[in-house]
Amino acid sequence: ARDQLRKIEKSKVVSLGFFAKSMTALKTYSTLTSGRAQLARKKPLEALRHAEDMLAVNLKSLAALNLMAQAGRDLDAHFISIEALEIAREYFPRNLQVLDWDVLRRNVAQRVVGRLGRMVAGLGARTAAPETAGKDDPELHYLEPLEFAQRVREAVKKVAWKPHLILNMYMDLYRTDGPRWQAFDREHTQQAPARKLSGVPAGPIPWVGLRFIPWATPGEGYYQTTSLSGMCFLDQAVVATYQAQLPEKQFFYLPDITHADLPQSPNALALEIKRQAQGRTIVFMGGTIGATKNLAKWLALILRADPTRWFFVQIGEVHQAALNAEDHAADEQITRSPPANLFVKTGYLPDERTFNAIIQASDILFAVYRDFTISSNMLGKAAAFEKPILVADNHLMGDRVRHYGIGKAVPQDDVGLMLSALTDLTNETATRGGFGAYRDDFSQDALRTHLFNMMARCGVRLHSGK
Repeated sequence: ARDQLRKIEKSKVVSLGFFAKSMTALKTYSTLTSGRAQLARKKPLEALRHAEDMLAVNLKSLAALNLMAQAGRDLDAHFISIEALEIAREYFPRNLQVLDWDVLRRNVAQRVVGRLGRMVAGLGARTAAPETAGKDDPELHYLEPLEFAQRVREAVKKVAWKPHLILNMYMDLYRTDGPRWQAFDREHTQQAPARKLSGVPAGPIPWVGLRFIPWATPGEGYYQTTSLSGMCFLDQAVVATYQAQLPEKQFFYLPDITHADLPQSPNALALEIKRQAQGRTIVFMGGTIGATKNLAKWLALILRADPTRWFFVQIGEVHQAALNAEDHAADEQITRSPPANLFVKTGYLPDERTFNAIIQASDILFAVYRDFTISSNMLGKAAAFEKPILVADNHLMGDRVRHYGIGKAVPQDDVGLMLSALTDLTNETATRGGFGAYRDDFSQDALRTHLFNMMARCGVRLHSGK
């Protein structure tokens, strides 16, 4: 059965486009975090389940394969660990990053044995600074900055060309304290090759990061490194704030884009939702359901709405550990006695095209998230399928919905105003110009333009057609 599953997953990897593969890390980040937490709690079977969920999204994932190998070790199911490492080697024949970068000088066998033996204690505790080491360390399972420098060093050795610029796509995964980033800077500076390339001075390779959930002020240790050119954010206001506080660095805006691909044939789940709705207005809420999804107010809205007029759809895995008491009670009620006008499918949808098909089948998108200050690609979904969206009136999502006119913004705790806004959205048509303007500003072409601008400002000479 496992062999057949892997064959299907390998076929899916072949069908994924470049950008789809790149976005799978974002989709599975919360699953990875939960899986690592389950390992730390001595629940390897649950960790294995999270690893399999990630592999269903993209088999070509070092993080998922690594989690699978660790879970197999803790279960004394060594064939699972071996399978994970074999798949990793198949997809990454010149890449041993499944293993620890601080043991790069050891041979392969030593690394495998060391990896499987040390993970019980946790790598973070082994290398952590004294003031943050231990089980109470909030960044215990985050990546080590020194390993970033070592990855760069090893990658540069294996290529004929020398990079002008490094883009680290996920700075949220790294530890943030100053001493670790000072160690990174020393390693990066010492190991950097002398680059004799047109327009690029010799010395450490400059780098830029992408931060999805930035702090209110730039307090992370990497801002004190000499090799950091700057940081990218998904919010223009954050860019302005950081630039004012750190004028010696460069800060860049990147648009939050999404995929709008649909299944080649009618989707069974979307058709079933349509069938059960029986002509009622379909309101969709989906994705990873945690603290920000506002589950308690979502249920209160469903219970207040006229069940003969409204049909609600909830799709996604519920992360129990992230819910507050009110959300827990709502989740228990939905599980135990779901409202008749609510369609629920728990668990992660591994194929984004299915998720898109359900959005296309819906009439209105619900995204009244609680205390959610950052960007969300649900706005992109709304614009792609021209579905009006209901969001909270504070923070970035509310600003963008009002600016582009693609839905309504209401207080995150006011169920009455939520219902009134849903009614308004059924009686008025969001302008196609608003949806189109949003699609233009958050398109792959827009992303490309901003990326090229970032590279040019970092001193990279751009050539036509390259």
